[in-house]
Amino acid sequence: MKPGRLVLLGKSLCWSLGVFQLARLLGGVYYQADYMGPNPLDKGLNLLGWWALFFLTLTLSWTPVSQWTGQPWWKQLQRLTGLFSFAFVVPHLFMYVYFDQEHNWSYILPDLWDRKFILLGFVAFLILLVLAITSTQNWQRRLGANWKKLHRLTYIAAILGITHFTYRMKVGLQHPEVKTFAIVITLLLLARILPFLKSDSIPPVSKA
Repeated sequence: MKPGRLVLLGKSLCWSLGVFQLARLLGGVYYQADYMGPNPLDKGLNLLGWWALFFLTLTLSWTPVSQWTGQPWWKQLQRLTGLFSFAFVVPHLFMYVYFDQEHNWSYILPDLWDRKFILLGFVAFLILLVLAITSTQNWQRRLGANWKKLHRLTYIAAILGITHFTYRMKVGLQHPEVKTFAIVITLLLLARILPFLKSDSIPPVSKA
């Protein structure tokens, strides 16, 4: 199959999965659906965070997969999955502010201080907001070489996200889902760092 068709197929699958899960979760919370359990708001917050982390992990994976397979078309899925990660984070934050905390900043500000994982999640949201805004080709041209440097903050957002998710779920790293996310994100981070370390450690060849 030609790369163009593979990109189209990949984007179609991402759109289908992302839109379906987003509609299912938001509809489940709004209509208090049975499949959301006895506490739809709490489950909705957890699942929105899970899918945000899932799409963020996918976003980080496309470059290594492209390098390992020798197929550069994988990287064309990065922007879409990154935007879907942000699309799940937005209602996650909205539900926390407007429903969980009743959009009362006298509740929210102390909560940010008392439960540090909430603050970490908010910082991750701000990073993803900047990355979503600057994900267009116009911003790539405006920022030039700095665009790639800026978008390496995706790794920081992922680390903050997995930490926030772990404490939000009230589980440790031994929890299967948390452990899987942590291992995959760590491996993806190492896949980006190790080539730079190897290139720096190789001494220059002296000319005779």
